[in-house]
Amino acid sequence: MDAKSTQDHPLQREAPPVAAYAHRFSDWDSMQYLSVFGKNGPSRSQTFYNGETLATRMTALRQAIIYVRENWREYPHLMADLRSYIADLISGPEDQHLHRYLPIVLTSIKVWNSHFDSVPDDENLSVIRLYTSKAGYDQIFRIINQAFRTEDVAEQERRIRCAVFLIELLNIDLFNYTLRTPRTSNFQGTVYRGVVFSNDQLQDFRTLAAKPVPERYWAIPMAMMSASTDRNVALKEFAGLDKMADDVDATRHPFLWRIHVIGLHDRYLQIYRERFPSSVVSTIGAVPISDLSDFTEENEVLLRGPFFQLVCLQEELFDGQDKPVHVMDLVMINANRDHPSTMQLSAEEGDRARQLFACLVGMCRAEICRELAALYGLADDVTQHEEIFQAGKAKFASFDFLG
Repeated sequence: MDAKSTQDHPLQREAPPVAAYAHRFSDWDSMQYLSVFGKNGPSRSQTFYNGETLATRMTALRQAIIYVRENWREYPHLMADLRSYIADLISGPEDQHLHRYLPIVLTSIKVWNSHFDSVPDDENLSVIRLYTSKAGYDQIFRIINQAFRTEDVAEQERRIRCAVFLIELLNIDLFNYTLRTPRTSNFQGTVYRGVVFSNDQLQDFRTLAAKPVPERYWAIPMAMMSASTDRNVALKEFAGLDKMADDVDATRHPFLWRIHVIGLHDRYLQIYRERFPSSVVSTIGAVPISDLSDFTEENEVLLRGPFFQLVCLQEELFDGQDKPVHVMDLVMINANRDHPSTMQLSAEEGDRARQLFACLVGMCRAEICRELAALYGLADDVTQHEEIFQAGKAKFASFDFLG
């Protein structure tokens, strides 16, 4: 693993105009509502997945995913339902990018590509292109957010199915893109996301960082976020560091997410594939998409349904800056089972596959976090990550777990 220090690579090109696209790189309010935090994590009362309903709502999501995949032959009906739902949400003049890409999405026929020499029906990768426009980003999150903001159980079930179907269309685009463009597959490296936090938001993450390692995580299972491979762009454009140089407002804090994206180690991937050879493991969790964006200078990597382990939160002084910046080091594993092949497993085999994959990913993540914690001199955290790794090994070795 190539752990990064504060001496990251300098900016290689002039930053593009920010107004057209910065929102999806710095938005927190939309995804905060869809986040799952560690035990007693921050702002749980503000999220869809609060403590009392977490299990129920995760079950509803799983059921919607199963429904969409089992009824994929009803694609025209699923698409018609999505069109109807989106029509109810859209109001006011449509952004030109929304008008440009949304009709393509809503009339597309998307097929999971299974061969390198085959071409998917939708060559436009229209959901990815829609996402990279500001109006499209806002619309996608509006669809997802509104799916969960109703007390009508029947209506919520329909909305969640629509949201899941839209995410499945994005999954297909990402999967096909990485298959057709090998250089975008198996992305590993450090990416950055810059935001501006209020005092309360900053305290939320300070609280999370102070928790024991097993509780120091959060995930965004039904969403996606943008990050850049260019640290300076994230700091100056998205966190507004340059614009805040003379800002005396002590309630606004530039905040940098330094995300270490690591692939599942080959030895773990081999174990899973030997046990479940028909189950496809992809790397759609982190995909470089700058070639598909109207703003290639973003150096964008799309993170789909990320699970983050928070390693540490500290202040760092970067070259050319007078004031330190809060920096949060995160680890995510770029390995994903979101693929129709999981539906080919029996219920029992599917459950074993899910448990095995989670165990292997957890062990890999613990190893990476242990290395980073050692790099930052966090001796207590090194011990806790080692304990998590050993617990994973014990679970893997158990007869009941392997079945």
